[in-house]
Formats: sequence, structure tokens, C-alpha cells
Amino acid sequence: MEEILLLGTGGHAHSVADCIEQGGKYHISGFLDLEEKKGLRYKEYEVIGTDDDLEKFFKTGIQNAFVTLGYMGKGTVREALYDKIKKSGYRLPNIIDPAAAVALDVKMGEGIFVGKQAVINAGTQIGDMCIINSAAVVEHDCMVGRYSHVAVGSVLCGGVHVGERTLIGAGAVVIQEVAVGENVLIGAGTVVTRAVPDGMIKYGRVERKRNRE
Repeated sequence: MEEILLLGTGGHAHSVADCIEQGGKYHISGFLDLEEKKGLRYKEYEVIGTDDDLEKFFKTGIQNAFVTLGYMGKGTVREALYDKIKKSGYRLPNIIDPAAAVALDVKMGEGIFVGKQAVINAGTQIGDMCIINSAAVVEHDCMVGRYSHVAVGSVLCGGVHVGERTLIGAGAVVIQEVAVGENVLIGAGTVVTRAVPDGMIKYGRVERKRNRE
């Protein structure tokens, strides 16, 4: 099996680790996280360094890395880690749970996580570093921009376009052919029936501009 480093040790990391274990292609070399977390363990996997150690571990022969830090309300942190990993020379594979269903013609970038029972249907494009979480449905001919997160149990109906660094909250539904902009936060359970401009927060019927990050 190929070795892989995981960046981040929160709850999302546990889901990713399980997918990796079930997939059987990669062996987890360890986690990278904050300095004060060195030595901590999840299962048999230890925090062996920080993201400043990426180049050091690459020189040992580890060629794969994956960001297991969740979306945390914004995609900029994951974007910064992606850039750092790429500059260090690593490959960023896609981690797709064996229980997910992905159509044969789906076009995917790199560093993407697809969780248990998620569905990505025909004609869809998923950008780099997206999270398509457990039981999420991305229907036919959708487009999801880089660093975005389609959260647990949410649904993108056919032909939906989602911009970069956007969160579609748990259980939210975006109806067919609707465009959701960049840096948008769609609250859990919200039903989106019309376009959402860049930089907005939408909870139910309430829509307002996000604060600058």
C-alpha cells in the first residue's frame, strides 16, 4: 500500500481515516496538526508533526497527502493547506468511500472527499478539495466549485452550479438549475429556490451579506 499523510485530527479526519482503511489502497503514515497536538493518537495513528514538516516527510518517500480538516465555515484554510501540499510536491488523491455511488462520467479534481452513501450523478463536475459528505446527493449535470462543502444529507438537484469556497449546510436543498455563488453559506435545512449571489449567508428565508474573512 502507498503511504499517505493526513492534515488535521478533528471529527472529519475520523471519517476520512475510515474510508482510507476500507479502501485498502493507502496506509496512514500519521497526522500533521498543531505543535501542541504532537504525540496525540487516533486509533494507532499518531500526530507526527505540523504542516511545516511537509517537505521533511516528502523526502522520506511519502508522496500522498490529504486535508482532513473540515470546512469550518470557510474554505480559505483548506485552500491554504492545499497550496502548501502542492508546493511540497505531494499528490492529493481523491478519497471515495466504498459505499458512495459516483457515475462513470463524473469529472473530479484532486483532494476530494466523498462520504458514505453519497451520490454524484452523471454529467457532474467536482472541483479540487471539495467535500461531498455522507448521504449528500449531487444530481446530474451539477458543477461544484473548488474548496466547497456539500454537507451531510443535503441535495443539489439537477443542473445546480455552486461557486468556490461555499458551504451547502446539512439537509439543505438547492432546486434544479439554481446558481449559488462563491463564498456563500447556506444554512442547515434551507431550501434554495432562486440564485444566491456571492458572499451571502442564507438561512431559511433570511439572506444577508457575510462579514469579510
